[in-house]
Amino acid sequence: MTELNMRFSEDEQSRNMRKGALAAVATQLVRVGTQAGSVIMLSRLLTPSDFGTYAMASPVLAFAVLFQDLGLGHATVQKDELTQSDLSSLFWINLSVGALLALTQVLLSPLIAMFYGDPNLAALTSGMSLTLLLSGADVQHLSLLTRQMRFWTLAGLESAAALAGLLTSIVTAFVYHSYWAILAGSLASGVVLAAGAWLSSGWLPSRPGSIKGARDMLNFGMGVTGFNFAEFLSRNTDGVLIGKVWGAASLGAYNRAYRLLLLPLQQVTNPMVRIMLPTLSNLLQEPERYRDAFRRAVLPAFLIVLPGVAFMIASADTLVETLLGPQWTEVTPIFIGLSVAGLLQTTNSPANWLFLSQGRTREYMRWGFFGASTSVLAFVCGLPFGPIGVATAYSISECVRTPILWWLVGRSGPVRHPDVMKVVGPHLTGAIASVAAAYLLHCWLLAQSVDALPDLVACFCTSYAVSFLIVSLFPVSRGEIRRYVPGFIGR
Repeated sequence: MTELNMRFSEDEQSRNMRKGALAAVATQLVRVGTQAGSVIMLSRLLTPSDFGTYAMASPVLAFAVLFQDLGLGHATVQKDELTQSDLSSLFWINLSVGALLALTQVLLSPLIAMFYGDPNLAALTSGMSLTLLLSGADVQHLSLLTRQMRFWTLAGLESAAALAGLLTSIVTAFVYHSYWAILAGSLASGVVLAAGAWLSSGWLPSRPGSIKGARDMLNFGMGVTGFNFAEFLSRNTDGVLIGKVWGAASLGAYNRAYRLLLLPLQQVTNPMVRIMLPTLSNLLQEPERYRDAFRRAVLPAFLIVLPGVAFMIASADTLVETLLGPQWTEVTPIFIGLSVAGLLQTTNSPANWLFLSQGRTREYMRWGFFGASTSVLAFVCGLPFGPIGVATAYSISECVRTPILWWLVGRSGPVRHPDVMKVVGPHLTGAIASVAAAYLLHCWLLAQSVDALPDLVACFCTSYAVSFLIVSLFPVSRGEIRRYVPGFIGR
């Protein structure tokens, strides 16, 4: 029988966190690689209108997914004591809600087609509902693997799912040259992930028990769902507005910029919640160990991701043309407009670990609605200026929100405001310096008529070198670097 309640010693906790970090890096290398492969390959097989049509229907699915999970996956991981009855109840809730939402999406699909004036959207929206059934069936199995800190198992499953989705999309697009290729890849990925989760977890649901026994978990999940709903608004309102006002082609260009910059970053930062939620939840009664685990996790996460973001910002014009082709030049200014948002969202991602592991889901939800309202306001202000205006306004709103977020996070809990400044400050400083250094080098290389590939390689190396140098100037960061590189001399 699967062990539902897990306890780990300090050494086991450290080993699990290291394994989780390595597994996350491996998984995200695969996922970012497949995401980049999808963007590059499909951009050559499909048209901007294909991507725009799919992007028009996507918010409907994303909205339904919010309520399919109900935040119960995080609740399963965070709960101290978990019974077979609790887990079975949550499984049947997730599956039933998924089926109900799938049926609702099919019934509403004609209205979506009428809203955009595109009859093709009815069939596409109905087809997307199949993903709700798949995700409803694997939520608790994946959460149980996370609770048990079986990170390498999860890494294998997610990597296999990502590769299956990429291969299916490319083959379908090559044969049919239609937006249906994107959906085919999504469904293939969902089937592989759900099947793997059931086979790997070793857990089978029993008859549903009383929902009363899982009431606390439902309350926790509702707070997470509230935040996810707000996040949905901030992630999808821009696409809906651009598609409605500026049309499918403009939305297709905006979608390519978003998927090239922000989506890969979310693929990297979001899975860290899977590692840090069980880790920090187990340390909540030990503040010093909690802070220590937080510092140790931030260093590799930021050192791997932030210099890469800085490189993409600094070399955006050459990078976009090299990856997508010259027919996508209109993506470059949109990409640059989104760049500041991408940088700040990466540095802000650890706030999610702290809110969830401390059970502060009501604050988490309130913050989500504040972020959504300011994002939507920014989209509306930028809309008259087209996709570039929307992207730029979104970055400006992220600049306004960032200090408010960290002030809110540091008000309570083991990680206070001075801890935030010591941990996040060096990496943000290093990223800004990396953007400046890589951009100056990029401009000089362009003036020298250097080819695209050597230009990009030089900027990439410069970004990582400058970021590491700046981060290592701060005492707290030097101490953390020594943990990972024992021979490092912090001078």
